[in-house]
Amino acid sequence: MYVMAVKPASSSKAYYLDPVLLSGKESYDRWRQALATLPQRIKKQVLTFVSDGFRGSKLIAKEHGWIHQRCHFHLLMALIRRHGRRSYRTRGTPIREKLLGVVRILLTTTDDRFLLHQVIKAKRLIRHPLCPPWIRIQTVEFLRTLNDFRAYLIYPELNLPTTTNSIESSGKLIRKATGTARTPRSVLLRATVFLRLKKLITCNGKLSTKLCQ
Repeated sequence: MYVMAVKPASSSKAYYLDPVLLSGKESYDRWRQALATLPQRIKKQVLTFVSDGFRGSKLIAKEHGWIHQRCHFHLLMALIRRHGRRSYRTRGTPIREKLLGVVRILLTTTDDRFLLHQVIKAKRLIRHPLCPPWIRIQTVEFLRTLNDFRAYLIYPELNLPTTTNSIESSGKLIRKATGTARTPRSVLLRATVFLRLKKLITCNGKLSTKLCQ
């Protein structure tokens, strides 16, 4: 089920669109199908696509001419995640912790010179022989798409959220509302009714507090 919402730049509320239910795993092609259901009057007003960074998300943003804002939470979890406590405590733990600190700075700094310095530092850390391979891969991808994580700073007037947590928190509520449904059609109908009644969710932009001052 593909759940979407739209948020005006001047608001801290996001308004649900009707969900889309498609067979198969999440993919670029299925996201294109889901987005094709957007009413044209809404689609014409969209400037930014906020995503968790699923495969093909950047291409979708490019195809529509949208600014792409990647979710910070998903990035940090990808850098932290490891199977089991024992494997999490690897020899490369000090390198991993340093990289996490650098990544957090890269996500938030507004100083261009300091930004460049931290990029150089991150590249040096991932070349360290004790840098865990999964950390190296994630960091290389992060540096390659850095502006996608910093769109909220590049375009402060758009008041962009930096996570998809608000919309993803709806998943649990939808599962509860559709828990007794027995067919795909009934699941979709119940989810649609539920979201239409709920209407909106709180979705604060990262810079909303500063913009209001």
